[in-house]
Amino acid sequence: MQNLCDGDVVMEHSCKKTDHEECTCSCISFVELPWEDVVFPYIFSCLPIQTLFRLRNVSQQCKEMVREYFRTSTYVNIVRVASRMTSEAFQILTKDRCRILYLNLRNAKDCISDDILASLFRSNNRLQKVDLSNCSTVSNTSIHVMSMNCRNLTSLILRECHWLSVSGLNVISMNCQQLENVDLTACWNIDDDAVIVLIMCCKKLRFLSLAKIYGITDHALEFVARECPCLNHLNVQGCWRISDDSIRLFAEYCKSLGALQIRECRDVTETSLSKLRAREVKIDVRPPLSLYRGPRLGPPPKRLNVQI
Repeated sequence: MQNLCDGDVVMEHSCKKTDHEECTCSCISFVELPWEDVVFPYIFSCLPIQTLFRLRNVSQQCKEMVREYFRTSTYVNIVRVASRMTSEAFQILTKDRCRILYLNLRNAKDCISDDILASLFRSNNRLQKVDLSNCSTVSNTSIHVMSMNCRNLTSLILRECHWLSVSGLNVISMNCQQLENVDLTACWNIDDDAVIVLIMCCKKLRFLSLAKIYGITDHALEFVARECPCLNHLNVQGCWRISDDSIRLFAEYCKSLGALQIRECRDVTETSLSKLRAREVKIDVRPPLSLYRGPRLGPPPKRLNVQI
């Protein structure tokens, strides 16, 4: 598709012929196309953020068109440009927006701060999905504002957010009780008590990742097994302090479990995993080689002794 600028036109052939059998045509400019019905859903939605920012520089009309697209869009995803986006560019992208449902700021660094995020959360209380993975320039302050204003969240991804505290997770648990997807991978400050509060408040959890949180023990996982009837996917990779004592309870109580990530949990053995395998739960650790071998039927085969 060729790039269209302010001076470009779109040709419409009317198929009407004059007495001299000549086709008549009318011309409209790109900015005259219906914005919300044509340009936004079929053109702008296919363009990367970099292209939209370049288009802003073409003309005042194009700048206004891009501004209106940003203002009315329901999602923000800066993953592809997170390392290069500035604070000024991010504020242009999010200025006057109040309809955002999906916010993906994974790996964002210099472009966001607590003040910027707090303002965004206050203006977009209908947010449903938020990804702040590896965002090292924000803190629990943003989490508190998000929790108090965005109570309809269903998905929250905080991978590698080492700054997340127990009090921060508790505020999330008590205010965002519609959560179904929670990823706390490598949130090192989280402990058993914080996980238990999360489970008590958020009864709709279907996906939970507690991977690489070294403070998690069997105490928290036993509570997860008993109190999460909807849980479908659990990730506890690298949680060294859990054992068969808690994992065996998932086969007994957590009937909806379909996937378990347990790699690098050195005290979890096939003793507890075998019952889950029998239920066809997907596990990221291979069973012992002996399970691949079928039972031997009949007497052992005789060796063939050939002498020449």
